[in-house]
Formats: sequence, C-alpha cells, structure tokens
Amino acid sequence: MKIHSLNYHKNKTYICTGLEVKERRAVSNGCLSYFYAMKICIVYNAHPTGCSYYRLEMPNAYLGDNYPEFDYVCVENITTISDEGLRSIDLFLFSRLWVQGTLEQVENVYKALTQFGAKIILDLDDYWVLESGHIMYRMYHEQKLADVIRKHIQLADWVTCTTKHLADRIRPLNANVSILQNEPYEAYQQFIPHPEEEPDKHLVKFGWFGGAQHGEDIELLRDGMERMYFDKELDGKYRIYLGGWNDGNPVYEGYEQVFTAKARNANYGRIQAADIYSYVGGYNFVNVTLAPLRDTKFNKLKSELKAVEAGWMNKAFIASETIPYTDVIRHGENGFLVPYNKPKNWHKHMRELVLDADLRKGLADNLTRDIKRQFNVAETAAKRAELYRKVGRKL
Repeated sequence: MKIHSLNYHKNKTYICTGLEVKERRAVSNGCLSYFYAMKICIVYNAHPTGCSYYRLEMPNAYLGDNYPEFDYVCVENITTISDEGLRSIDLFLFSRLWVQGTLEQVENVYKALTQFGAKIILDLDDYWVLESGHIMYRMYHEQKLADVIRKHIQLADWVTCTTKHLADRIRPLNANVSILQNEPYEAYQQFIPHPEEEPDKHLVKFGWFGGAQHGEDIELLRDGMERMYFDKELDGKYRIYLGGWNDGNPVYEGYEQVFTAKARNANYGRIQAADIYSYVGGYNFVNVTLAPLRDTKFNKLKSELKAVEAGWMNKAFIASETIPYTDVIRHGENGFLVPYNKPKNWHKHMRELVLDADLRKGLADNLTRDIKRQFNVAETAAKRAELYRKVGRKL
C-alpha cells in the first residue's frame, strides 16, 4: 500500500524571552516620570510542551506585547534564581507544579519562593488524577503525583485553569481559582491559515492530530474506519491523514492499523510529527478534523482545544459527543457529534462531508465564527492582566 506522507513547513516562532528591566520611564506633559512594572517570572519546568505553550508562553507573550506594566523573566530551573533575584520577583507562574518531590518539599519550596513577598499562580490544564488507561498512569501512581499536585493546589496563592468543569474540581482545594481559556495568539504564525498549502485539492482530506496517549480514543474510530474502507462509492475521493507520525513508534503504528482498516485502505496518508511551534501547520493539509474522545471523568475535564484549533484554521469538525466538545459544538450547525453507542456515525458523517462541499464549508465557517466569538484573545488577556494586578506583590 502506497502511503502519502507530508511534512510541515517550519514556521517562524514568536517566543517570549522576558525582560530584565524593573524600572520604566514614561513621558507625560513633557515631564519625565517613573513607574514600576510588575516583575513576573515564568518557570518553564517542562518546555516545550503543548501545556507550557498554551498556558504560559503564548498568553504572556500577548501581555508582554500589549501591557507595558508587566516585565517578564523566564527560567527553566528555580534553583538558578539567587536571593537577589527572588527579592525582585513579584509573581511566579507555574504549570502544574513547582517541584516534583515529597509533600514536605512542596511546602518548603513554596516558602522559599515567597519569602520576600512574591506570590504564586499555579496553572492546571487538565485533571491531576489519571485513569488506568493513560500512558503515564503507572508513573503517576508510583510517584503519588496526584497527592503532590493536590498539595500544590492547596498552597498556591491563586490557581488558573481552562474550563468551568475543571474549576469545580479545584475549588474544594483552593477557592481562589480563575478560568482562562486556551486561545491562539496569531503573532505565532502557525495560527494563520494557508489554504494554498493544501495538497490534492480534488480529494476531501480528514486529519487527526495528537500524541501517544490517545490509544483508547483512537479505538472509537475503528468501526467507522472499517466502514470507510468498505464504502467503495467513496474510494478515490478522500484521504485520511494521521498527524504526528513518528517513524518506528509502535503507538503510531497501532493508530495506523485503525486508520487504514488493518492496512487495507489505500485512501490514507501520514503527516510527520512537528514541534509545538509548527504542528498546527498540519491543519493546512486537511479539510476536516477528527476528535474522538472517550466519555470519562478525566477527559471531561480537558479543554476544548481541538475544536478551538479547528475553528481557528477554518476546518469542519467531527468529535465524540462528550464534554468538553458539547460545550462548543452544536450538532449539524458548527460540527458533528458522534455518540459513544453509535460508532457507525463516524462513517456516516465522514461520508456526508466527502459528498457535500457546501456542507463542509458551512460547518467550517460556522465553527470559525463561533470559536472566534467565544475564545477572544483580547478579552482573556484583560482578565489575566487584572488577575496579575490582584495577586502579584504590591510595591
């Protein structure tokens, strides 16, 4: 079977490098005046990852470009910060944890970081209790990371998260919680659609994009992919792309068996893996994105990110009928939702989209309209800035 393979074009990145200047000067009515910018330290203890990209880097790059009252410094390891550095910092930003250790170590590091008055905002983008099917479950269980993250939540001066569902889980541990949605910042050029990059425009192209922890979600597609193979009326009219392909990776080889109906369906291609600064470019290669997701407690606390990316890139969208997608997708209006007990509907809706170009365009345009209304970068940035003013050390 011939496999079509695509590579991303490397996009120019836009990276928040931070500023070291604490004192700023402004001119007002011809007079030189001074004001102090809040010094914010972003700690990239796991970077580059999708989590650090969406939750730390991009939103603070937007603030750095549009809110001169904030100065940034970025570090990867908090042990490199001197006492003098600690004295200068007004606010720390962490994703998920500031130390992976014992509960006592978590508390001791918190005290050290805040000893000169700095405050800590902890961000969570998903639930801290993993289910047994997750690829990292054993490691989390052995290291008792759920307890460690709970301790972080309890100690943090404020917690931010992605959805109201996750916020409801956080509040029993820390009442100081704010919802700040995942949103692209178009200064990062991969979020600007390039329809001219679409290959084989005579074909309708479906794409799935994701990591190695989605094996159980991909299984939801098996029935639909089998039906796509046996639907000979569609043969040669579409292609299904597996995004994030890694040569020699057995997880993706397993995914491929599902997408190709056990290597029988030639209407298939791979999109090679790319880093977080380029992977969204893969959306330029497809017309429809697929988002299978099991209906579990953990998954219901995830964000709507796949729908946001599809809407931003003006793609039709088919997803599992579960939270978080039911929060943004209205079936038949801005996407399709597939119930867990109707797996054949993956084929049904894929078939409809292969045969009806107007339907594809209508769903994509409606999703783009709705996502850009609901996920407004400027509005979320204003909320974030107000939170920093409220929580950060007062000078």
